[in-house]
Amino acid sequence: MLVVHLQQQGRLAADNMLGGNKQYRATQGTAICKLFDIAIASTGLNEKSLLRQAIPYEKIYVHTASHASYYPGAHPITLKLLFCPDNGRILGAQAAGLDGVDKRIDVLAVAQRAGLTVYDLADLELTYAPPFGSARDVVNQAGMVAANVLLGDEAICHSQDLNNLTAEQVIVDVRNPSELTPVSAIAGAINIPLPALRDRLNELPKDKELLVFCQVGLRGHIAYRMLVQHGFKVRNLSGGYKTYQMVNAHF
Repeated sequence: MLVVHLQQQGRLAADNMLGGNKQYRATQGTAICKLFDIAIASTGLNEKSLLRQAIPYEKIYVHTASHASYYPGAHPITLKLLFCPDNGRILGAQAAGLDGVDKRIDVLAVAQRAGLTVYDLADLELTYAPPFGSARDVVNQAGMVAANVLLGDEAICHSQDLNNLTAEQVIVDVRNPSELTPVSAIAGAINIPLPALRDRLNELPKDKELLVFCQVGLRGHIAYRMLVQHGFKVRNLSGGYKTYQMVNAHF
């Protein structure tokens, strides 16, 4: 990253020394590194920087495959997107995975530089073929999830909310029993698999807020929509249990 900025600033200085009038257009901090087989990349501001500068933000997490999951060689990508809660302006992003991380962060770096919003991400037309991507790319999915939040189609919670549960909240796990182990269960959570949720609504309290989660967030979103339509107060855990597990990992 430093080499790139020095090269850009060096050229700019040389142009101005020879009569030019160019200005440096700020730094996003786009960077990538390799940790064994894993690529870790980022662009824009991270959450710590936003908190330190008292900049309002919202965040979402998506976990999806680097290309069509039915095509051999697909690997998981975890992406965190930070955006302005008022207008959806992109503030930053971080991603990690074995394959395709550089492509997604590069797209988000250009989008942020161009002043695009999360709504624009949902509509980006990116290359698609099963060996290279999905019909709905990681970047598209991140934009759709973020847009759902801004449009009020989904209220979300985060891992710290589950770790600081109040007496007025209940955790609801909509994963299937086969996915649960002593390690993957969250203490005190009510387990009602998504396919059975509609028939077991009477087991859930309407006088408390339900914090719903699944493995990565998609089934939690479906459960959220179902529960809201039946008069429950609900929030869905962004990124699901996979994010919760990462946040609470002890190394």
